[in-house]
Order: sequence, then structure tokens, then C-alpha cells
Amino acid sequence: MFRKVRAIHVAVNDLDKAVKLYQDNFGMEISRGGTVPALGIKNAFLPVGEAVIELIEPLDKEQGPVSRFLKNRGEGIYMIAMEVDNIDIALKSLRERGVRIVGDDPASRAKGLPVFIHPQSTRGILIELVEKAR
Repeated sequence: MFRKVRAIHVAVNDLDKAVKLYQDNFGMEISRGGTVPALGIKNAFLPVGEAVIELIEPLDKEQGPVSRFLKNRGEGIYMIAMEVDNIDIALKSLRERGVRIVGDDPASRAKGLPVFIHPQSTRGILIELVEKAR
């Protein structure tokens, strides 16, 4: 079902300090990054083979999903993006297995919003499903 890991998203309290740590300790360099107001984050992408580690810091330290994650769980893996060949086939298979899906309503999909596997179905990790580019 899953072809490969596309991205590992790591929630951090201080993006600049986290980037420096990854650069100093692991020799990683930023490929891109910036502020994404629509998602309420600022980020930095650090390539690893065909995947990336995306460090994310909430713009608002008091509100939003990343802020809540940091308050409840501390810094760490927030989400993993997994590539699938065909998202509709993957979703059908997951539902047949009783896996809880988030964001698969027609209105969200029509807007191009992502579809996720709920953390309750993965032992605590939010997984984004990303369809393979054609």
C-alpha cells in the first residue's frame, strides 16, 4: 500500500535552534522553507534521500494544532507523509480494515486538502496520504 515515506514532520518550539542542531549535528542543509500562514507555521525542509524532514514551528504559540501538540506531547514527530499509488484505492483498503480516516469528505477533497490516517489507528502518529505524482 505505502510506496515510500515522503516527509517526516517534526514539531519544534524554536525553528532556528532546531535547524542549527540538524546542521551542526548531522550536516543537513535547508532546501527551502518559510512562513505558511494558511497552516499557521513556519518551516524548514531538510532533504534526506528522496524524503525530507520538515521542521515546523507554530506561528501562534497558544492556538492551532501544532501548538496543541507541543503543549501536550513536547517536541517530536508530528506527522509522517506516506506516498500511495492511488489514494482512492488506498482509502478503500484502509476503510475495509477499520482504519479511521480524517479529511476524506467530498468538500475537503474537492479543495485539494490532505487526507489523514487518524492517530488512534497508528499508535499515536498522524499519517498523511500523498498520491504518487503522475
